[in-house]
Amino acid sequence: MIKKIAVIVFYVTIPVGIFILLGFAVESNKGIACRDFHVHVMGSHYFIDNSDVIEKVFERYKNLEGQPLRNVSLRNIEELVSNMYYVEESQVYRTIDGSIRVNAIQREPIARIINAHNESFYLDSNGRLMKVSNQYTARVIIVTGHISARYSPNTDIKSFKSSKELTSSQKRLYDLNKLIHFIVNNSFWNAWIDQIYVTRNGDFELIPKNGSHVIEFGKAEDIEEKFNKLLVFYQNGLTHVGWNSYRRINLKFKNQIVCSK
Repeated sequence: MIKKIAVIVFYVTIPVGIFILLGFAVESNKGIACRDFHVHVMGSHYFIDNSDVIEKVFERYKNLEGQPLRNVSLRNIEELVSNMYYVEESQVYRTIDGSIRVNAIQREPIARIINAHNESFYLDSNGRLMKVSNQYTARVIIVTGHISARYSPNTDIKSFKSSKELTSSQKRLYDLNKLIHFIVNNSFWNAWIDQIYVTRNGDFELIPKNGSHVIEFGKAEDIEEKFNKLLVFYQNGLTHVGWNSYRRINLKFKNQIVCSK
């Protein structure tokens, strides 16, 4: 019985002791002066780099290095970095040796829209519009044609709950967002589709990277079914007759493909 009690006491006191030691280490760490400030910009694009984030933080905290860590608000730094235009989110933490580390995750553009007013802006992976950069151009799907929507930093397509309540301009962005998300989330179609053209009546035409034909996709309806149908046609049709056999491939009709030379 005594042995069992001793075992229970041992397993209870060890975690408590570790917790106390960790708490002591954290408090001790706060008394250390900031020895280093390190930034890691994450993502596959180059809208910002480490120096942009460092400059932004040092504008607010001019003497950050050398400051006691207890005087540095990690939450404020995180908010400052997250509010940078091309940053989606950030994480800020301190290390046991007195360094402050920042991970800044960039926004992810998935298409570049050139509207009817010849204005250019991106659509990002979260369904928001995103201004272009003078420093960097992302290699993404290009969208042109009859798009009247203009850039606004407040446009959030994910907030468009129902397409029935949208203006025609919003409806085209809503449909475009659906179509592009399907394309970029499929490795084959993302590698194959180069451009999207929006017709006057809101249909979509897709242009593959080899430019051999135009895909008349129609409305952003039955998206997966249409792409599956196109893939079967590629595998069983064009691979035999040649990629340049047809100028236009029409997917608008149910259970069939209509081609024209």
